[in-house]
Amino acid sequence: MSCYITGCGAALPARVVTNAELSSLLGVAPEWIEANSGIRERRWVEAHQSTSDLAAAAVREALSDARKEAANVDYLIGCTLSPDYQVPGIAPLVQQKLEGCANVPAVDLRVGCAGVLYSLQLARGIIQSGAAKTVACFGAEAQSKGLNLKPESAELSMLFGDGAGALVMSDAPGAVGEARNYHIRLDDVLIETDGRFAEDLIVRAPGTANGARWICAEQIASGLHYGAMQGRSVILQAVRKLAEAAARILERNNISLEQVGVVIPHQANLNLIRALGKKLGVTDEKIVTNLDRFGNTSGASAFLALWQAVREGRFSPDSYALILAFGAGFTWGAALCRVCDAS
Repeated sequence: MSCYITGCGAALPARVVTNAELSSLLGVAPEWIEANSGIRERRWVEAHQSTSDLAAAAVREALSDARKEAANVDYLIGCTLSPDYQVPGIAPLVQQKLEGCANVPAVDLRVGCAGVLYSLQLARGIIQSGAAKTVACFGAEAQSKGLNLKPESAELSMLFGDGAGALVMSDAPGAVGEARNYHIRLDDVLIETDGRFAEDLIVRAPGTANGARWICAEQIASGLHYGAMQGRSVILQAVRKLAEAAARILERNNISLEQVGVVIPHQANLNLIRALGKKLGVTDEKIVTNLDRFGNTSGASAFLALWQAVREGRFSPDSYALILAFGAGFTWGAALCRVCDAS
């Protein structure tokens, strides 16, 4: 049984945060932020907005794009690094906000920025098993609420933006895009994890590995509740592992890189994306980017890039789309989609 992407949606906060605004907090020049990240601005939520608010809006748009109702959803899969609460997960909260989506499984995947790939594989397996006909997947973040906005964290805090993207996965094809002249069939997903690097990209608190309490005043004073990253390790491993994953998924499907019409990567850092493109041997024109406008939206990033690719008409019938993502864990991989003529 085949599995298809039949709808895409997105939600972005209205508030735009420029490098000029952020630089005064981080003690660096706006030009330094852009030179080291490729980011000019990002979106941040307001105080009253939660991650699940963004996620629910993105899922609603994806369902509308797929011409489905919330009542048609058989399974809900959510990905985030910045949930509303420690417990419960974000997926049940999004289900609560989707009128008509009652009593269906709603699960969270905590696999960092590779969430799109893990959710695609899980959705594909659920659909192919016959357990569901329609699966809604989303990635959503409100990372701005957890950033250390001080100079010592400039290299990390300059990166992140808020937003949500969503996909509707179905057991039957449905035309997508403005022209509605093609289907997107999910042909293969390759995902991997290497826990040796688990502490190279980490938020330690709250957590049960921190001593007698999973959160306390001493941990907060030490900044354990803020993110920490070994930037050089992340970039080196990401470029290498994503290039290898791309080569392997193409080889095992007997597809050449020339047949790939569009590459949709996680929007981590423009320098990383350019290095990956060079290693893959693809031109900038083939690669979808929105980092300059949205920043690194973590678990929402590749969802948003896929939504953007559909909205911009980047898919061509009788070609392939390659989705690449890398996140904490380390987790990474690739997905291969066949773009089929809908006529």
